[in-house]
Amino acid sequence: MLQKEVSRRLGNGPKGSDEIKGHKWFSSINWKKLEARQIQPSFCPEVAGDHCVSNFDECWTKMSLLDSPVASPTSNENPFMGFTYVKPAASFLQAN
Repeated sequence: MLQKEVSRRLGNGPKGSDEIKGHKWFSSINWKKLEARQIQPSFCPEVAGDHCVSNFDECWTKMSLLDSPVASPTSNENPFMGFTYVKPAASFLQAN
């Protein structure tokens, strides 16, 4: 799963996610219960609110913030002005 080369990643083969589900590392997982969200996580961090950073190391939270090199759009600007996209017809995709 962590292979840089996509073709070597677990789950990227012809069996897709079944390749992951069948791997011995994940053999103890009940996939039907997991999909139904019936499994409780083994660890659930305490979070005090939307901006809680108590679960992050201070080396990251004490870092100074750098300004973004890209200007943020104002509320009056439309960042997608002039952008259009039409989904190609399936017949066009198959012909090319």
